[in-house]
Amino acid sequence: MQPNGTSRPAFRSTLSQLELRSPPLPHTLLEAMELIDRPDQLEVEPVIEMVQRDPIVVARLLQIVNSAYYGLQRSIDSVDRAVVLLGPVAVTGIVLGMNMLKLRSALEGPASHCFIRLIRHSIATAFLTRHLMEGPPRLGTPHNRVRRTGTSFTAGLLHDFGKIILVYNFPREAVELYEQRVYEEQIRADDIRSLEQLLFGYDHTEAGEYVARKLGFPEVLVNVIRLHHEPVPGTGDAETDHLIRTTVAADLTAKALGYPFHDRVSREQCLAHPVWREVCTGTSARPAPEALSQELQAVREHLDAYVRHMTASLSSPPSAEDRARKRNFRGLPGSNVPRS
Repeated sequence: MQPNGTSRPAFRSTLSQLELRSPPLPHTLLEAMELIDRPDQLEVEPVIEMVQRDPIVVARLLQIVNSAYYGLQRSIDSVDRAVVLLGPVAVTGIVLGMNMLKLRSALEGPASHCFIRLIRHSIATAFLTRHLMEGPPRLGTPHNRVRRTGTSFTAGLLHDFGKIILVYNFPREAVELYEQRVYEEQIRADDIRSLEQLLFGYDHTEAGEYVARKLGFPEVLVNVIRLHHEPVPGTGDAETDHLIRTTVAADLTAKALGYPFHDRVSREQCLAHPVWREVCTGTSARPAPEALSQELQAVREHLDAYVRHMTASLSSPPSAEDRARKRNFRGLPGSNVPRS
C-alpha cells in the first residue's frame, strides 16, 4: 500500500492520467542526450560542433580541462584539443550539465533558489558517480575514451530528475517541502518519498520515471531515476544494478561533502550505509574501503572546483553549514561499513 492508502496498480493508473509537465528542455540538452546514448559510436566532430554553438559551454570546458584534476602541464585553449583530450563522451556530459542549468529560467522566486541547490547536488553526484565507476581520468588514451561511457555521469546528473519535475509543476508546495520543511513538523513519515506521496500523490522516483519515459530517455537512465532508493535494484542486468548502487553511494557522498538538496547526511550516516559493500565488491574492480576513503578525501578539492566551474553563472553560494560539513568529512573508514 502507498502512504495515502492507494494500492500501486490504482496509483499507477492515477499517475498516468495526470498531466505532469516537463520544463522546456533546451534543444542542445536533447541532442546531447541522444549522442551520449550511443557512446561507442560517438565521434569528436559532432561534439566539437555542439560545444562551439555556446560560448558559455566553451568557457566552462576550457576551465575544466585546465583544472588540477587533469594535471596537464600545458594550458589548453582550443575546443578541438579539449574534446580530444577529455574524450567526446565526457565533454557531452559537460554539455548536458550546462544545459540542465538553463532550466532555472523556467522557475521564479523561491523555486529558483530551490533549483540551484538541486542542480548543485546533481552535478556533484554526477562527478562522484563517474569517479567511483571509472576512477581518475586517463587523458588522451583510446582506452580512456572507450571506457568512459558517459552513462555514469549522466546517471548521477539525472538521478533526481523527478524532483525537478515536482519543483516545476508544484513550485510553492515543493519549496515548502524541500526548503522550508513545513510538512515534517505536521506529518510523521518514514522518508521524503512518503511525504511526497502524501503531498503530490506520487514520489519523485515515480514522477521522474513517468516524464522520462514520455521524453524517451534511455532505459538505463529511467532505471536509475526510478530505482535509486531501492535497497536491491533488481533490473535483471548486473551492470545497470551496479550503476544504480554506485549512484546511491555518490549521492550520499555528495550530501556529506556539502552538496545536499533537502536531506542533509552526516559523515557517519554516509559511511555506515550498506551500499558501500556493493560498490567496493561489485562488477567493477574497486579498492578496499580504507583505500576508497583516501581516494574520496583526495578528490574533494577537485569536486569543489568542478561544481564551481559548472555553476559559475548561478548565485546563492553554498551555506556555511554545507561548507562546515565538507570540512568535517574524513573519508570512508572500513570499520564503519556494516558487515553482513
